[in-house]
Amino acid sequence: MTPTRIAAIAFTMIFIVGAAPVFAQTLKIATIAPEGSSWMKDMRAGAKAIEEHTDGRVKFKFYGGGVQGNDKQVQRKMRTGQLHGGAFTSGGLNRFQRDADLFSLPLMFNSVEEAQFVRGHVEKELRQRLEDAGYVNFGFAAAGFAYMMSNRPMRSLQNLRGQKVWIPEGDPAGFAALRALGIAPVIMPITDVMTGLQTDLLDSVTVPPVGAVVFQWHTRLKYITDVPISYVYASLLIEERAFSRLSPEDQQVVRDVMEGIYRKFDQNGARENNEALQALLDSGLELAIPDGAEVAEWRVIVNISHGRLATDEVFDPRLLNRIQTLLDQYRNEQSVVAY
Repeated sequence: MTPTRIAAIAFTMIFIVGAAPVFAQTLKIATIAPEGSSWMKDMRAGAKAIEEHTDGRVKFKFYGGGVQGNDKQVQRKMRTGQLHGGAFTSGGLNRFQRDADLFSLPLMFNSVEEAQFVRGHVEKELRQRLEDAGYVNFGFAAAGFAYMMSNRPMRSLQNLRGQKVWIPEGDPAGFAALRALGIAPVIMPITDVMTGLQTDLLDSVTVPPVGAVVFQWHTRLKYITDVPISYVYASLLIEERAFSRLSPEDQQVVRDVMEGIYRKFDQNGARENNEALQALLDSGLELAIPDGAEVAEWRVIVNISHGRLATDEVFDPRLLNRIQTLLDQYRNEQSVVAY
């Protein structure tokens, strides 16, 4: 065979390979959101739009209701390629990047407006840190504040001590805060909380009202402590290794659609959480209102705990300091306006 003939065959093979059709990629995503929930409905609608806009090259398969296990199990399955991603809430995002939970530090914010102000200055950086760690994400969707819900009124540290207070797996800041307050937390995956409440392994949970309704935890509880404990948000993370198998054009379609959905979640989250809080009160749960001085003491103790974690570099101390500086700025500006 002549060199010319070999070159012609090689060129033809290159052309054929280059023209080969792109096979469909199915991204397998786990979530604790129950089937039939608004989250699942919106995500499935987004997946359908992505499939249509990529001519079927990108598909999503969702595993709802925690059937793939808790956050730790889902993360392990992502590492082995059994799953390509998952929807995770704050308190568990630190598994993927140590600073990703900073907006949810207990007793950091007094209002949704404070949280939104800080997010406006810092969220872009946190998202980039997740991307640098190898996890594609589409923004944070806030659910508003989590509140302590219990079987007895919790108005003081004295009430709290001796109670079986739930803390999710992998939440070092929440764990340290409870220990600093003199409370021995019960560590349990979120998928086991209902069983814990039913069998009296737990007396108290801290959860956004909307979460208490979705998971039906409120049916086992009687009181809501009227203090916003932590600002809760969620993010969909996809392994960069899986995402990179999509063409650049298809990646952009996925980002455009999913970021739009997460903006919608974020815009509606606080309102829906407040509506759920009112629904819980209407259903018979009662507010337990601590004394203001008591709450101020909680904040001092917990803020010291956050500082210790930062010193130990559980998260970036410079970023925590930046958030605290922004908070001071916002509060000072609000004081001037009020005056």
